[in-house]
Order: sequence, then C-alpha cells, then structure tokens
Amino acid sequence: MGAAHEARRAADRDPHRRDSRAGGRSALGAAALKALLRRAAASDFTRSGALVFGASVLANVSYYLFYMLMGRLLSVRDYGAVMSLISLVLVVFGAGTIGQTVTAKLAADLRAAGAAEPMASFSRALTRGALLIALAIALATLLAQQLVAAYLHLDRTELVSAAGVTAGVGFALLLQRGVFQGFGAFRSFAVSNLIDASRTVLLIPLVHAAGALGSILSLLGSVVAALLYGELLLRRRFRAIGVAVHLDLRRMIATAGATGTSAFGIVVLMFYDVVLARHFLDPLDAGLYGAAALGGRVIFAAIAFLPTVLLPHVAVRAASGRPATNVLAVALAVALATITVVAGCCAVAPELVLRVLAGPRFTGAAAIVFPYALAAGGLSLASLLSTYAIARHRFGFVPYLLVAAAAEITAVLMRHGSVVQIVQDVLAGHVTVFAVMAVYVAHDLIKSRAAFRVA
Repeated sequence: MGAAHEARRAADRDPHRRDSRAGGRSALGAAALKALLRRAAASDFTRSGALVFGASVLANVSYYLFYMLMGRLLSVRDYGAVMSLISLVLVVFGAGTIGQTVTAKLAADLRAAGAAEPMASFSRALTRGALLIALAIALATLLAQQLVAAYLHLDRTELVSAAGVTAGVGFALLLQRGVFQGFGAFRSFAVSNLIDASRTVLLIPLVHAAGALGSILSLLGSVVAALLYGELLLRRRFRAIGVAVHLDLRRMIATAGATGTSAFGIVVLMFYDVVLARHFLDPLDAGLYGAAALGGRVIFAAIAFLPTVLLPHVAVRAASGRPATNVLAVALAVALATITVVAGCCAVAPELVLRVLAGPRFTGAAAIVFPYALAAGGLSLASLLSTYAIARHRFGFVPYLLVAAAAEITAVLMRHGSVVQIVQDVLAGHVTVFAVMAVYVAHDLIKSRAAFRVA
C-alpha cells in the first residue's frame, strides 16, 4: 500500500506525466467544445436565428442608407416635413410590433397543436382583420389630414394622406410577419424584411419624380410589396385547406391580452425616456441624451432577432413536453456576448461611439453612453426572458413587470434635473425589470423540474 502511494507521488512529480495529463484534459475540453458547436450549428434554432439575423442586418443597413440618401436628396425644409411624418408612422409601427408579438404567440400555439386546419383559419381571419385595421388607419388619417398638416406646419396635405396609408399597410404587414414568426416560417419572414428594405432602391427615382412625396411613396411601395408577397405565400400554403374550423376565441383573447400587455410594457420602457428627456431638459442636454440613447438602440437592434426566433421554438417544445432550457441558454449566451461587445466599446471609447453614431457635435454625452448601454442590455435580457415565459404560456410575471416599469417611469418623473439623474434612474429601473424576470423564470423552471420528478 505504501509502495503504491509512493509510486503515484513519483508519477505526479514527473513533469512529462503532468504535461501528458494536462494535454489530455485540454484535448477533452476542445473535443467537448467542438461537439457543442456542432450541435449548435446543426440545431434548427441556430439556423433560424442566423437567417433572421442576416436579414435584419441587411435591412438595417438599407434603412440607414435610406435616411442618409433622403438627407442629400431633399431640401432642409422638405426633409423636416418628411421626418415629422415618418416619426408618426413609426409610432403606429410601434403599436404594430406589439400586435406582431401577440399574433406570433397565437400562431405558435396553433402550430404546436399540429393541426393544419386551425392554422389556415387563423391565417385567413388574421388577414381580413389586418386589412380592416389598415383601412381604418388610412381613413382616420384622411379625415384628420387638415388638422395634422396644420399642427406640423405642412403646406401639402397629400403628404399626410400618403403617410397614413403607409402606416396602415405597415401595421398589417407587421401582423402578417407575426403569422410567419409563429408558424416558424423564418425564410418567409426574412424575405419579407428584405422586400421592405427595397425602399432605398425606390427612393432615388421617386424623389426625382415627386420630391418630398416620393420619399413617403418609396416607403409605401416597399410595405405594399412585402404585404403582397406574404399574402401570396399564405394563400399558396393553405389553398388545399378549404374547410374553416372553430377557434377557441376565449383562450386566444386571454392569451392576446396577457401577451400584448407584457409587450406594451417592454416597448414603453424602450422609448419613453427620450420623450421625457426632451420635455424636462433644455434642448442641448436633450440632444445629448438622445445621442447617448443611440448606443442602447444598437443593442436593441442587434439582438432583436433572438425573441423573434425564440418564441415559436419554445412554444412547440413546451407543447410537446420537451425541455427548452437549452434553447434559452443559447439565446442568453448570444445576447450576453452582444451586450458585452457593445457596452465594452461604449466604456473604452465613448467619444468614438458618439462620433460614429451621431457625429462630433455630440461627444459631450460621453459620460452617460456606457451606463445607458448597460441599461439597454438589462432591458434586452428582460425582453428575452419575458418572451421565453410567454412562449411557455406563463403570464404570472405581467403584474410584476408593470409595477417595475411604473416605478421606473415615476422615478424619472420625480427626478430629472440632469441627464445623469435620468440615466441613473433608467439604469436602476431596467436592471430591476431584468431581475424581476430572472427571478420569475428561475422560479418557474425550479417548479417545473420538481413537478417532473414527482410525476
């Protein structure tokens, strides 16, 4: 026994033996990492995420070029007029993104059930409802075009009319994309985004032909083309299913209400602070705050594809009783890596970030770029966790989310003497929302595992 012990000690003291063991452990670690990467690359979640991410990047580049070209093609007066109307259109699109989340959840539940007939009935009903909403938005704008034009000091009411039609069609398009998202048709979802990005191609000839009106018509043309593309795909997919089936409207309304409420809370937290900063701060500080917020917008835009892909994948897994924690883990890992890179850039070179995003006149906001990026990262993670909970049909977090959101907004309303104070409250609030969602999801996972063991 003593001889064997001494032999092991002698082997441990042998440097060649130690190096061999270390090399073996390194080889095993590398092999495990390669196997993990192979599984991730082969997973449907990763492929879908890469597809949606690629389309989102190309679309965002196209949107940036659209605004850049518009600033060079239009006069300062026309540019201001068009941007004021586009801002109103984006408000409608913000409501549309909430509708998209609701639609995606309902569609994902139907897909998880596995029957094609309810999916076809839902698709057709959604198309009719979306077109009616688009018509209502367009008609409301036409009726109010004189008032809107007077409020924005516009001489041409046809600009308002074109913007209203664009807002209506764009709202319908977002609901349609929710169908693609929920049904897991990510190729169609990506192509729809790319067709919508064709506004940049349409911009130059339409501006030369119609001036400021051409800018809005390029937006309208792109959303109409994307909507028609989606409608043709849905008709072709379900044309063989002619029998309408009954849908559980009570369950769908309850699901839509909870999903829409949580999505509304997240969307409000993404945008409210810039509006309040504009109201409470002097114009210079408000401009600096808006520039600092662009760093957060980069984070929101960079990981926006993750909730899009996460929701239908988790919904299908939850319905079939399969675990979805590995999908959530991959999504969180990608989100954390993205947040780390962006926030790191904001911490190391805040002035450079501001020069790239907003221009050299906004470097005075360097002190708040990093904390705002951290705040945006916290809210992005909270959004991802809320999407996971929604996909699992867990809505108990909604009251806590709304309370945390209301507390943050109240803090900003009560304490807004400087940009630093507002950023401090936003950072504390966004991190609190993330903590609320993290605790809720962790508690739900623990309960689910305990119930599985008992069963």
